[in-house]
Amino acid sequence: MSKNEQMKRILLVTSAYTGAGHKSITEALSEQFSQMEDVELKVIDGFELAGEFGVWLAKLYGMMSRHATFLYNSSWRYTMKHPYKYGIASLLCRRRFGEVLRSYRPDLIITVHSLFNGLVSRMLEGEEMDIPLAVVQADPVSIHSSWCNPKAQLTICSTEEARESCISKGMDPEKLTVMPFPIRSRFIRAGTQAGQWLYDDKRPFKCLMMSGGEGSSSLKKYVSAALDCENTEVTVICGRNEKLKKQLEDHLIPKYGKRVRVLGFTEDMEQKMLESDLLITRGSPNSLFEAVMVNLPLVITGPLMEQERGNPKLMTDKGLGVICSSPDQLPQIIEDLRRDNGTKLSEIRKAQSAYRCPDSAERIAECVRKLITGTNKS
Repeated sequence: MSKNEQMKRILLVTSAYTGAGHKSITEALSEQFSQMEDVELKVIDGFELAGEFGVWLAKLYGMMSRHATFLYNSSWRYTMKHPYKYGIASLLCRRRFGEVLRSYRPDLIITVHSLFNGLVSRMLEGEEMDIPLAVVQADPVSIHSSWCNPKAQLTICSTEEARESCISKGMDPEKLTVMPFPIRSRFIRAGTQAGQWLYDDKRPFKCLMMSGGEGSSSLKKYVSAALDCENTEVTVICGRNEKLKKQLEDHLIPKYGKRVRVLGFTEDMEQKMLESDLLITRGSPNSLFEAVMVNLPLVITGPLMEQERGNPKLMTDKGLGVICSSPDQLPQIIEDLRRDNGTKLSEIRKAQSAYRCPDSAERIAECVRKLITGTNKS
């Protein structure tokens, strides 16, 4: 048998346009599969299979998360009860997905986006293909019913809370496995350097703030509140939102000068985390777990998308961060954290060190590969 015939083909279905979480999980798993000599990985964007309209639908996520949170959350709650009534994009991509299945002939399919779980099962049945399906959930607490596909051979939950949520929705416990949220290797490497951190009140307190789904008005208030604290500096990451970046620069720099940096898309987020004493962000899971890996204490703000509702409590229950419900609370929270040379910050960092799991992506990759090889050895 030739080497090509021995290779196991894995098809990973993801999305590049519905938030950064799916992309970061895809990257973390791809890194691990690339090290397996007997595995060939093909990554496809489910929305791109639906053409320009599918991409447009996917990009609505960013717009709705910033400007129509109520509409998004209402849709999330409705489709929780009717999980197959929101799959316009998945219906549109049936033909091209069928072409991928027939041409690539994967030995295993992995989905990291809930929208495509049902589609994959229906397509496999229609094509009469006996291919195992593994689901890697991107949400750690508030699990939408579309993540719960009883026809999947394996569903990987990142927390016990997620597993219990799946069971409450009728999932077979035997098909559920709990493994920590997969983290990209560059954040794992950064985490090995985090032990060098030491805060003393003789230097500026460095806050890192990520815009996430927050509009410019809310973000300006949080940045201003942080800068109202004595001896603080703030770096704001706006991603590819150039309009937000300019609005913040125009509003903040004339008032605060060099105490504030407003950055666009950055390739070295892990380095920005290493340089900071505190991350102020909303409850996006990939940002939260990557910060924990880098050993960076968290302040979690709103507004929260519906699937993020349970994330702040998870972080606080584990001692990994604190919740800030409004900009008015932020100055007192910062003062409490850095009091006594950062005693409370040190407690959070200690809890993060105990909680984080550097080999999470490796464990997940090995686990799903067992569906086709029967072994977890490379």
